[in-house]
Amino acid sequence: MMDEQKVSIVLVDDHKVLRDGLKALLEVEGTMVVVGEAGTGEEAIQITIDLEPDIVVMDIGLPDMSGLEATRLIQEKNLKSRIIILSMHIKKEFVMQAIEAGCSGYVPKSSAHISILQAIQTVMSGEQFLHPKAATALVESITTEKTSRQKLELLSERELDVLRLTAMGFTSREVGEKLIISPKTVETYRQRVVNKLALPHRSDLVKFALQAGLLDEFE
Repeated sequence: MMDEQKVSIVLVDDHKVLRDGLKALLEVEGTMVVVGEAGTGEEAIQITIDLEPDIVVMDIGLPDMSGLEATRLIQEKNLKSRIIILSMHIKKEFVMQAIEAGCSGYVPKSSAHISILQAIQTVMSGEQFLHPKAATALVESITTEKTSRQKLELLSERELDVLRLTAMGFTSREVGEKLIISPKTVETYRQRVVNKLALPHRSDLVKFALQAGLLDEFE
């Protein structure tokens, strides 16, 4: 039976050693109690439904499904449990996906021993917790995307078309066929794009197109 005076927690990670370490860290505080553990996404969903703890500490890398997918499925149950993602990744893509999945907190594994207690306290107060490293990655990415979108204004519609199709992997001949222009004209437009954006390599053009969201409609 759960101790109603303490914050009830379920730990989800496929490494028992890590779960044991987290459990010891959390319970030494005296205000928290680990009421259940899971090593897979399926187990995590079931134990959260059964126990409905205050907090679920969820690892992203689980053997049967992503911790993000497990988070989405748990959120669909409309339980009171709040989910804190524990991950080795601090890239914008993972942070954004975690937020979209419905997590209430995001903590890198490298900082778990320092930040997990703060994350739980913050989330239990009704706020969201985003570790500074994750927040920085998110802000830097948003800033980069904004700058990239501003640079798009330097390009004409035809140059944008050539950039988009080039980033999608089409050859000059294929781009020409799609835009009904010659391969030589395609290369001329591509060179203008290269000059305006100062991006000499094809890989740079692809990265720029992704950052600017130019390929979003094709995902």
